[in-house]
Amino acid sequence: MSGLSKTALGVVVCFICGCTGVIGDPGATGSGAAAGPGGSGGSGAAPGNQIPQADAEGNLPYVAPAPVAAALQARTWKLTHEQYRLSILDFLGIDVPIVDDTGVSLLEPEIHSGVYRNMALSSFVSSALADDYFTIAESVSAQLGDAQLIALIPCGQIDAACRDDFLQNAIRRAFRRPASADDVTRFAALFELGQSHAATLADPAAGFRAVVRGLLTSPYFLYRTEIGADPAQQEFSLTAHEVASFLSYSILNAPPDAALLAAAESGQLADFGSLSAAVQGLLAAPAAAAQLGEFMQEWLEVFEFRDPEVVRKDNLEFEGIRAAMMDETLTFVAQHGGLQGSLQSLLTAPVPLPGGALGTFYRSEPSGASADPTRTGIMALGTVLAANSKEGATSPTLRGLFLRERLLCQDFQVPQNVPDIGETLAREQPQTTRELYELHASEPTCAYCHTLIDGVGLTFESLDETGRFRTQQNGVAISTAGKLLNTDVNAELSDHTDLAEALARSEWVRECFSRQAFRFYFGLATSAERTPDGTRERENRGLPPIQAGRATLAQSATIRDLLVAILSSPSTLARTRFEPPPAQL
Repeated sequence: MSGLSKTALGVVVCFICGCTGVIGDPGATGSGAAAGPGGSGGSGAAPGNQIPQADAEGNLPYVAPAPVAAALQARTWKLTHEQYRLSILDFLGIDVPIVDDTGVSLLEPEIHSGVYRNMALSSFVSSALADDYFTIAESVSAQLGDAQLIALIPCGQIDAACRDDFLQNAIRRAFRRPASADDVTRFAALFELGQSHAATLADPAAGFRAVVRGLLTSPYFLYRTEIGADPAQQEFSLTAHEVASFLSYSILNAPPDAALLAAAESGQLADFGSLSAAVQGLLAAPAAAAQLGEFMQEWLEVFEFRDPEVVRKDNLEFEGIRAAMMDETLTFVAQHGGLQGSLQSLLTAPVPLPGGALGTFYRSEPSGASADPTRTGIMALGTVLAANSKEGATSPTLRGLFLRERLLCQDFQVPQNVPDIGETLAREQPQTTRELYELHASEPTCAYCHTLIDGVGLTFESLDETGRFRTQQNGVAISTAGKLLNTDVNAELSDHTDLAEALARSEWVRECFSRQAFRFYFGLATSAERTPDGTRERENRGLPPIQAGRATLAQSATIRDLLVAILSSPSTLARTRFEPPPAQL
């Protein structure tokens, strides 16, 4: 058929159409704010979370926020399923499977907050997950052999006389901190209860196994704590053992090893001056690169790309190259976004044309054989392009919105009863995606946001919904012209390479990347503040780790340098207890 297919583009392409155009942090303009970019404008430091307002031409010069107190909210932080697995492995030497042979989770699926999968305030132990934990604890404790039990008993034998030393050692290893007197009292009672059934069960280690079951289902094992030593203190520092757990789980995705716990017990993690050396030491471990890779996949929102139910395409050849496309992304990210990589390289490094089936696929669109194979930076990776398209057509809106949200940290409020792009499609019968979106953006209620979003999304039109090169659509030559607005590097763009090079100069992009890393490594995307209507704001731009990371990136630093700056800031140590205001009725 001629023209664009309505079924290919779908009505939902225009989910952003008619948005009010609020850019920046939710709550920045207050409850019930008028439409338009959020923030206060003016020169100097921007107060709180506010982002300055773009001028009439769409210029948004960077304005640093006013610094805010370093203290983050006191909290507990549930282990992710992978952290749970690695914590059992470290504690008992048993590698517990958490997925079956088909990749299906054996634990209740994790909650995805929509920010990152490890957010501290969005994950909790439900009754179903508690059942899963108990089942695993029973299984693990039952299968412990003598050698594994003796490894937990300092006296070296399975003997009830060794109870107290066993409790001190097992609790310290399971809870990642020294056992308290209350811990010992409670688990001693559990030990005695288990041991009272040793003869009946014909198991001389029944008390030891009971303690292991109890430890594996304790909240002190399943959660990390950031509550300090004295609950009466409103403002406080984390204990050295809490710092050890924070750094190890954040950087390595695993519990602190014996050396880090020893450093905590010797006082080496108790002050701000020791943080940088500790962070750099942990970043030298191979697991740090793997954790950084996880951040990159989640930041780019491609961590589920291998699942055909998540990223669907009409192209029948797509399934054959899906895995290779993901491998291409992992290779590019490891090279340019590893610890020795840089934000500049991630944004502007050329993406080479691969060989084999994937390279053939990229050339397989009818007009793509002679197309310019230039691809620049992470936004031109096949996975990112395919994940931000429809099943049978590109979407400048999805691609532009992804860029605005993930690279610029700009948020958009979407009203209800937005105009239907399907009506434009049926009425106008456009021949290209560009024509459709330009026609639709001419509607007054859609123009503002589509100009901001589609103006960058259209620069990728030479790469179709599966990332293939093309020069034509329905016989019409492809245009990749676009426009970047509402940044500090506004520009007329000829293609996505122009866009990538502009973004690499942007202070807003540097701050956003620092914020994204802060969100992932601190598991935090909300602040201790609340808006007048009781809703939480995003993390405060003025927090020391965010601005330390931005300043580091401004010096053309490596991503390792960025992580050291973020994780060595006072916010690693400082916490506060606060009473949120009552909900508004």
